[in-house]
Amino acid sequence: MSQKRKNWLTFALRWTIAIVGIWWVLSQITWRDRVTSLDANNRPVQHRLANTPPLNASKFLLLDGQTLDRAELISLPDQKTVKLTSGQVVDLLGLDLSPNLKSVKRLLIAPSATAPGQWVTPAQVTGYTLKVPHPVVESGIGRMIHDAASGNKPWLLLLSFVIFPITFIVTSFRWHQLLKALDIRLTAARCFALNMVGAFYNTFMLGSTGGDVVKAYYASLQTGHRTRAVLSVFVDRVVGLIALVILGGGMAAWQYFNAVPGDPAAHACGKIALVSALVIVGTIVGLAVFYNLTLRRITGLAWLLERLSKQKQIKSAVHTMELYRQHKAMVFLALIATFPVHITVVLSAMFAGWAFGLTISPLYYFVAVPVIVLVGSIPISPQGAGVMEYFAILLLSRQGGTVSQAFALTMSIRMVQILWNLTGGIFVFRGGYHQPTEAEQQDMGSDAENRAAQGTANDADYSLQPVPPREPA
Repeated sequence: MSQKRKNWLTFALRWTIAIVGIWWVLSQITWRDRVTSLDANNRPVQHRLANTPPLNASKFLLLDGQTLDRAELISLPDQKTVKLTSGQVVDLLGLDLSPNLKSVKRLLIAPSATAPGQWVTPAQVTGYTLKVPHPVVESGIGRMIHDAASGNKPWLLLLSFVIFPITFIVTSFRWHQLLKALDIRLTAARCFALNMVGAFYNTFMLGSTGGDVVKAYYASLQTGHRTRAVLSVFVDRVVGLIALVILGGGMAAWQYFNAVPGDPAAHACGKIALVSALVIVGTIVGLAVFYNLTLRRITGLAWLLERLSKQKQIKSAVHTMELYRQHKAMVFLALIATFPVHITVVLSAMFAGWAFGLTISPLYYFVAVPVIVLVGSIPISPQGAGVMEYFAILLLSRQGGTVSQAFALTMSIRMVQILWNLTGGIFVFRGGYHQPTEAEQQDMGSDAENRAAQGTANDADYSLQPVPPREPA
């Protein structure tokens, strides 16, 4: 009962984080375009537009029926405070930018949170440089969807969608290489089918039993190397995560060291880079200890392994890891093959971003998207809901991206993957792949144990004939 209670608590916590995160993001965005004008105290007030006029229109109709001239609008600031030449630090409320958004004509400041705003010239401010120019009209989700569905932009959305299957092809090849290193000769077609089945269940199954368990279970039925097959799925997942940590952590470090002081996105990226570095160093140290018998004894790892239950499975798992050491080239090839997967995800997000009118540079997608996907892969909430949006807002704001654009980008990344994962249902329904029961999960390595007990533990002698898929439960 305690384990069930723990699973339910974990399930509830993850969904709570997802719901709170999504609520926060939705509270920051709007379907309609927004503009900012000044009130009687010369302080900024945001308004929603009643329609979607051209972004360079001279007049704007507000939702409450008022009409504002373009000259009455201001741009949002790109930082919270500025320092005057007198040495005083004041709040920065807004900006009056040139038509091309490249230079600042005036800055709207206030000495305190309640003081009226006042305009100053750039000459009255020290140490300020415009980094992220905001247009006077902040596009809402409605305009973005309308623009994406017009002109040539639907082709960008289609291109974002159609290139994504490359990820399934490459990940199937990666797993195929890892199986070959263990002398498991599944065909490439069978690896692809099981990979798609796992992708299907990874999207739609909640809790501790997901796509990887399903994938491992059916892989174990295809060969006599049952423990090896199960462990290959785990190693495949770790290899993919390590590649993402390298790419995402490297990009986060690049952002951190090239950011201006006080940038909140840089602070978050610094944490990601640090954690990524710790993961990589920890992995290297862990492998060094595991593969060195002396270090294994000194650190107590050997003592721990000897006292774990199910010793036959533990020894088989250790032997499997020894096989991977003997085939380092195949493992390295699997790691290198993972980078095209993440590059494809970046390109898919880039095409979607162009369709939605994001103004960030193409190179910046290779900086932001790996970090967004990396934090989304952490098992904090389902599909990284809320967490991905939070980091997308931080990262895209550095190049003028709005909350609405960040939300649209993360939803496109998530939805493209979900829709393609759905195609894995074709293999599930045609092949009868079902989610394994607890008894079936526990039985994944039992055949190897029984054979070892009977003195026939030489896995190389076992038949590799595929097992027909079971009927749906």
